[in-house]
Amino acid sequence: MKNKYKKKLVHRSFMFTPAHNQKFITKSFLTDADAIIFDLEDAVPANKKDEARKIMKDFLSTEMPDDRPLYIRINPIDSGLTLKDLDAVVSPNINGFVYPMSSSAKDMIAFGAQLSLKETELGLPKNHFDIIALVETPRGIQNIKEITGASKRIVGLLFGSEDFLAVQGGRHGADGRGIAVPRHLLAMAAKSAGILAIDTPYVDIDNVEGLKAHINQALDFGFDGMGVMTPKQIPIIHKMYSPEKEIIDKALEIAEIHAEAEKNNKGITLKNGIFVSPPTLKNARRVLKRDIEIKDYINFIQKSKRH
Repeated sequence: MKNKYKKKLVHRSFMFTPAHNQKFITKSFLTDADAIIFDLEDAVPANKKDEARKIMKDFLSTEMPDDRPLYIRINPIDSGLTLKDLDAVVSPNINGFVYPMSSSAKDMIAFGAQLSLKETELGLPKNHFDIIALVETPRGIQNIKEITGASKRIVGLLFGSEDFLAVQGGRHGADGRGIAVPRHLLAMAAKSAGILAIDTPYVDIDNVEGLKAHINQALDFGFDGMGVMTPKQIPIIHKMYSPEKEIIDKALEIAEIHAEAEKNNKGITLKNGIFVSPPTLKNARRVLKRDIEIKDYINFIQKSKRH
């Protein structure tokens, strides 16, 4: 059983890996992805589902190459395949599950009950398995508050743009305007609940400038990271989702200016062209905390490598 990361989760990159492809499963651990999703749902053809379950079961019964968080995207309950998935892949070596097509609190409650049963069978602590709720329909966005509050297991919300647009009958549009509202609503719901806000993968994998623009918009919305379809996107994602040196330096300066102002009994001050108030101080502290969290997480993963 691998060590479960005990501090705040850092998922700048969330690497999707087809569960029926042994080569990709092995290679996923050679990437720098912050977390890995072994996908039993959309990435696996119907005639390969049983094979994928067997491959996953065999793989998860071995020692993991490192202790980074692992999740399984299972098939949703209305597919009739959820229990088959769980019977095959439930393991102390995974952190939890990505539940697709999350549309209501009912989904989370029913799936959580299934996980409780599996924890009992494996002798694991209650709520050992986390849930990342994958919200990818208009109904899911409309019900996002009840989904988020339905289970203590939920550690993050993940937006799925392609399914959302397919159901909505919409398009990405210029500058991603077709998904801007649901992305922002999901990020707000996640931050309101104190859990991870994970953005949709950017599927135009050769469009580097498009990826950067997509991430810049996500940062405006307050996302913590995003899904990844190819390892070549990871360096850009990690750089953009990590505070840059000049941002860290400015945050440190804001903290210093505030400390000086506090000595002079000032709540708001302006120095060196920098306006410091309670909100700007709060944001500066968030930046500094984020930098520490990322460094702590990277150190944890590096120390856990076994091969």
